[in-house]
Amino acid sequence: MRRRLHRVASLGALLVAVAALAGCPDNPFSPETWAKKLDDPREFDRAVDKLENLGNPKAIRALGEAWLKQARPPRVLQVIIELARPLDKDEAAKKFLSDFPDGRKASWDAALPFLIAALKDADENNPRSVDSAVKAADAIGDAGLEDGLDTLIEFAQRPATKKLVDAQVTAVRALGSFGGAGKGRAISALMKLVEQEPPPNPRTAPRDAENRRSMEEAYGRYFKLTGAAINSLGALRASEAAKVLVLSIYRTPELFGQVRRALVASGSGVIGELRKVIQGKHAEVNQLFADKKLDKYCGDRGDLPPDQCVKVSAKQFYAAVVLGDLYDTGAVPDLLAVLKDAPLPAYYFDEQPSGTQHGAVFDALRKIGAAEAAEPLRAIWSDDKAELSARLGAVSAYAFVARDTSALDRLSKIIEDNNENGDLRLEAATTYSRLATSTSAIPLMQQMAAKYGKESAEDRAKADGEPKKAMDRANEAVKQARKLREEAKVNLEKISRDPNATADQIRQATEVAAKQEEASKAADKKAKEDGAKFRSLDRTAKQRHGIQRSFQAHIARIEISSRCKGELGCLTAALKAKPEDVIGKLGGYIRDFKDWDAEEKSMLVAAQIERAMLELGKAGPKASSQEGVLLDAVKSDDRLTRQSVLLALPKVVKVPCATCEAKLDEAIKAGAGKTTLAELNVETEMLRNYFSWAGGRTPGKAPAEAGGEN
Repeated sequence: MRRRLHRVASLGALLVAVAALAGCPDNPFSPETWAKKLDDPREFDRAVDKLENLGNPKAIRALGEAWLKQARPPRVLQVIIELARPLDKDEAAKKFLSDFPDGRKASWDAALPFLIAALKDADENNPRSVDSAVKAADAIGDAGLEDGLDTLIEFAQRPATKKLVDAQVTAVRALGSFGGAGKGRAISALMKLVEQEPPPNPRTAPRDAENRRSMEEAYGRYFKLTGAAINSLGALRASEAAKVLVLSIYRTPELFGQVRRALVASGSGVIGELRKVIQGKHAEVNQLFADKKLDKYCGDRGDLPPDQCVKVSAKQFYAAVVLGDLYDTGAVPDLLAVLKDAPLPAYYFDEQPSGTQHGAVFDALRKIGAAEAAEPLRAIWSDDKAELSARLGAVSAYAFVARDTSALDRLSKIIEDNNENGDLRLEAATTYSRLATSTSAIPLMQQMAAKYGKESAEDRAKADGEPKKAMDRANEAVKQARKLREEAKVNLEKISRDPNATADQIRQATEVAAKQEEASKAADKKAKEDGAKFRSLDRTAKQRHGIQRSFQAHIARIEISSRCKGELGCLTAALKAKPEDVIGKLGGYIRDFKDWDAEEKSMLVAAQIERAMLELGKAGPKASSQEGVLLDAVKSDDRLTRQSVLLALPKVVKVPCATCEAKLDEAIKAGAGKTTLAELNVETEMLRNYFSWAGGRTPGKAPAEAGGEN
């Protein structure tokens, strides 16, 4: 036993001696072990990977020094940033960071010197340096590192270059993250960027101008940076930037979508600025218009002589759009006053006119929904001598502001007047169905539906008679003619390649091919002519069928109002109704459901939802108990449903609203990428931004915005 212990002791002593000779092995789980290998080019990449996996912020300094020595590789700076980020307990566990069982504290103080260096020393001729600047700017903004704010501002305000501009856009976006003590400095820097005078618009240069390419690049850089700055001001809810943003509408109207979002997010202080604009009393805007002649369109290049320039309504148009987004009833008199001016396009693009300021006003009044607009609008649409466009806009908006049914008689006369403009009659019918509250209004809709149904059936019979037969015969003749043409071509090619073919045979085959080519062209022409006759009748039949169905949808609108009689639960039940539910309630008024397709049946559901939401909106805060139901429904993929809910929400919800921002963010996310909802997703953003401050609420964190190019 004693001898065995002696042997074990001797073996232990030998191992100790060997270890002493070889040196103690480094601990592979220690950041110091791998930090020492950063100076070895053969071990560099492996050491960076190991330090990243260990997740220990002690490695930041060594990594930073290596980053400086190794020509600033972005990969190393990214690891520094990841090591500096704080992790909660669960995040640390997911990364298997056993050294941090309770989570990991932030280590931005250690990382900041290298982030600042990445921005200060950014070299546009070194792609790695530019990439590092992007990562540094993003990290400073994401972490809200106020000690890095001045460097971020300095970098963002450098003269923009082709190679550096995307990194500067990242810096500008990062400024939108500073909501603490640095918020004021960030806002001032962003305002300075937005206030910059734009370079010459390349649209003003001749297409063959030598410098057009450089103009496009310079304008593109300005466009990106300014757009990003506007987005960041919106994210910061910068009420002090209201005037700067208003001026930017007219300085760079291409960015109106982004300015609009930012203005609505900036709070109620914007309203006063916009009302001064629409009243013509905003001194700075008036001066800008005078200096730049923004009240006239003188061609895309601005080179038309003065007598060929035409007036535009940009000043009123853009202000009216945003005032509608702010739901301020105090602006209604200003909006109505705009309707006294002649309608003018807001702008021209490729020499084509846009919509008018009247259209923007009607949309704004529809959103605001103030009852005081009812009589002025009624005076416009009921005036036979008023311009058609004004009557159409006024009668469409009227249903959203009227609080009684006193106009039904006048509307019915327009609907039944065969000498009245067709579009006005249809718009009047829609308004009629949005106002009528009794089933006694349904017979007129049935009468009109029957009229158009009869006309559609007659047109269908005409179209499917001789015109369709002639088209079918012509199409068959085309097939035969093309077949003979191809056969003649094949025969000509065969004879042409036959060494034994005579000149006579080749000539005859050529003549036959030419004759069949002409015959085919003649058949195509005849088919086109006969097809046009059928398609004209077919189109008319479909249009009248569509109008028939629209009048039947009007019946659905009237029915739900009559049945619910303003009862809130009954109205919101429309949001969950199925087509068969609605059809069951309309069976006594519509008899041809066997001929309806699924899409037409769904249209009835949407029509009842629209009317129900209109009634809830007019009920105002009395309907606030339905807030949750509406906020859930705003995610609908049906355009009419979503539009109707969006119009009702700001009238129904009591502000401040604690859940509106989050719910509307969900709706925006649900609608992302769906082309049919693109416009309504913008409207949802506007409403989300409105609810962020309405009623004195402190805004939540704004969702990330797109860059200046959108």
